[in-house]
Amino acid sequence: MRNLRNFWVFFLPACILFLGACSKTEFLPDPEGVQVPFQSDATQTVDQLLSASAAKIFYTAWQKSNIKNILKQQSSKLVFTVFAPNDAAMQAAGLTAGTIGQMPVEELDSLMMFYTSIGPVTKDELKLRTDNFMVKSLLQRPGLYVKYYENTQSNNQYDLYYYRHYVGVKGDDLLMNGKNVGKINYLPATNGCLYIMEKAIEKPAKTILEALKADGRFNMFIESQRLADESYLNKIGSDIEILFGYRPEDEEIMSSYAYNRLYYQKDWSINAPPYPGYVGPNITVSTLFAPTDEAFHQAGFQTVADVVKFNERSQDAVRFDDNTFTAVGGFPMDTVYNFHRNWGRMFQPSTAGGDKTADNATVFYSNVLSPLLNSYPVNVGGNPSVEFTYTMPIEFSLNNNSVQLKVKGSEYPAATIVDGDINTLNGPIHVVNRLLFPKGFKLR
Repeated sequence: MRNLRNFWVFFLPACILFLGACSKTEFLPDPEGVQVPFQSDATQTVDQLLSASAAKIFYTAWQKSNIKNILKQQSSKLVFTVFAPNDAAMQAAGLTAGTIGQMPVEELDSLMMFYTSIGPVTKDELKLRTDNFMVKSLLQRPGLYVKYYENTQSNNQYDLYYYRHYVGVKGDDLLMNGKNVGKINYLPATNGCLYIMEKAIEKPAKTILEALKADGRFNMFIESQRLADESYLNKIGSDIEILFGYRPEDEEIMSSYAYNRLYYQKDWSINAPPYPGYVGPNITVSTLFAPTDEAFHQAGFQTVADVVKFNERSQDAVRFDDNTFTAVGGFPMDTVYNFHRNWGRMFQPSTAGGDKTADNATVFYSNVLSPLLNSYPVNVGGNPSVEFTYTMPIEFSLNNNSVQLKVKGSEYPAATIVDGDINTLNGPIHVVNRLLFPKGFKLR
């Protein structure tokens, strides 16, 4: 069914503003290099404000770098925002006046671009929001590409990957990617805005899979999915061999016959190019609710072998359909993991022709995980009808200072986020203490 794109261009921002769930800039970013209409009663530039601020070390790096020329190349009258860590924050991050003096200019350029964004981010706008303001920094990560939205030079193939900051406020505190970076210290400038922060922003360096493996709390979550994928491919491969007389390699099975399965590495790492010379989307940015090993223990799974045995009771449900020439079926725990890592999209309804709506932005740091998200459109598109909106299947609640979540309608206890906002290249990881079982899921 034809996707009526123009309808959703107008519907989606209105829906987001109503729900207060995600920044409108996630969908409608200002074009790069275009002068943003901006009025300010300020009398000093960002540079002048920085020079007299408590961010002396940052200003030293600002002066030594090429950031002024980089900004001028965008536009001679560019409006921009700088989030500058104060001296104590820079020192806590291992950056002193001495280290700044020894750093190559290229590294300082990257540091300054990471903390700088085109366009104004005013305190008044932040205080009016219940969501986070998505701010795209000037710093690009080479070799990474996300789904197309604004990069017209890519022929609608991809957007370049820029580091993003999700900015919010809580009372008088400024939040960056869910983390408190101190009191709001906002300074309007004639050419933009300046925020002086009490903590530095952590730049993500790991993918979700790398972060999970390095952490050590998620061995059962990772290994049980890896083994499930292995079992799945073996079963489909055996079925194909009976029909075709040969067993394809796993890569061929995944790409040609079993492409609908959410394999454990998918969306958690940087995807390998499908063919030499390919340039296109190779990383997904979303949110993961990662259950600890203890979460499995509470559900009665003491070892990975217990999970494997539990999945084996539905081994016959996995098969190769010789009518459609595609793999069908799955394991019981696939449904559970899908809510943890992909918003239960395996249950997303489709049209009679099999069409499904497009993925909406689902990057949520802990400060916006609240009942306001319970009506969020996880997927939107298709014809302008409610049946083509897949609404948030997870129910969020607040218990004192803790965020709790469960699959809507589930009779199982809610999970609690025990450690949130672990930032990765793929988006935030929130650690949960229980598995997210859907309604009617049978453990026995």
